[in-house]
Amino acid sequence: MKLSSSLSSALSGSPWLMLSPEEGGCMLYNPKEGNIERDLLEDFPGCRVLANSGNWCLVLDSGSNLFIVDVFSKETIHLPSLESIRSTTCPIKRVGDVVRGLLWVDKGGKDYVVVWFFDREYNHDCLSFCKKGDTHYTDIPLFDRDAHWYRGLSEMVLRGYTLYITTSRRFVRVLDLSGGHEQGYSSFKETTRPFPMLSCYESCDSSIAVTTSGEVLLVESDPWNRTWFRVYKKDPDIEDPDSSCHTVLEVDSLGGEALLLDLGFTVPADDALGIEPDSIYFTRHYRPSQWKGRDLDICVYNLATKSFKRFSDLDVMNLMDARWFLSED
Repeated sequence: MKLSSSLSSALSGSPWLMLSPEEGGCMLYNPKEGNIERDLLEDFPGCRVLANSGNWCLVLDSGSNLFIVDVFSKETIHLPSLESIRSTTCPIKRVGDVVRGLLWVDKGGKDYVVVWFFDREYNHDCLSFCKKGDTHYTDIPLFDRDAHWYRGLSEMVLRGYTLYITTSRRFVRVLDLSGGHEQGYSSFKETTRPFPMLSCYESCDSSIAVTTSGEVLLVESDPWNRTWFRVYKKDPDIEDPDSSCHTVLEVDSLGGEALLLDLGFTVPADDALGIEPDSIYFTRHYRPSQWKGRDLDICVYNLATKSFKRFSDLDVMNLMDARWFLSED
């Protein structure tokens, strides 16, 4: 089923919302008009959206099977079984809805990268990925015997073939996933030495984001009354960041771009499309790997005016999750 031409035109490049009610399904919501346009997963009962990239969604079904679907054309790409991972660090079995993931699909839908991991309460020790042409998932180790600050997983951002991982100690690893295939597995490599993104406010909730130029940002929010965001970039003047207690500089602008915190990256602002400059679009104040218990708060925050735009009409809905959505068409 294709979108009507009027809805496709309205969606193109504009920020909409994907809403996941607790009773199931996934709805497309127009924040400008304040109405729901359609159920995106009406042909996939019992499925849950883990991530999205443009019109494509990474979906988990009731049998813990993963696939990618274009929510408008319904084109479907089936992915390798979760048990196909080759790992020396953790055994794999079907785990239901504790699986979380990230997705990138190129604009033509010809190539893709899928990253998934287990969301455990105390330990995040299983991270894997696959690309088009893979028959198995490739394990990404999350430990380093010689450098404990590189261990663990707090958060991830996937931008094309580049995966950004925040470790438990707030160091950022940058991985290139574009390597070739061997016996159904893909290779990867670290592109730079892990670097810390540390502010002087350790009690804040924090996320990372990546700009259109590839710069990594630290985004912090108030964990108590949710009244502000702070955005930082790396401090280039620190000679030995590994030994510093804070390694970032606060900025008061996103350079005219807008940040989609759910996706972890910035996009160019566009008044015609309703993408506001120097604004943070979010549904939770941060999205680390362990998000259970964090309430939804669907808003746009303007860095210049320090003000929130909330969508109060969604408060009455029984939502399990939500995410900002940009269509490609």
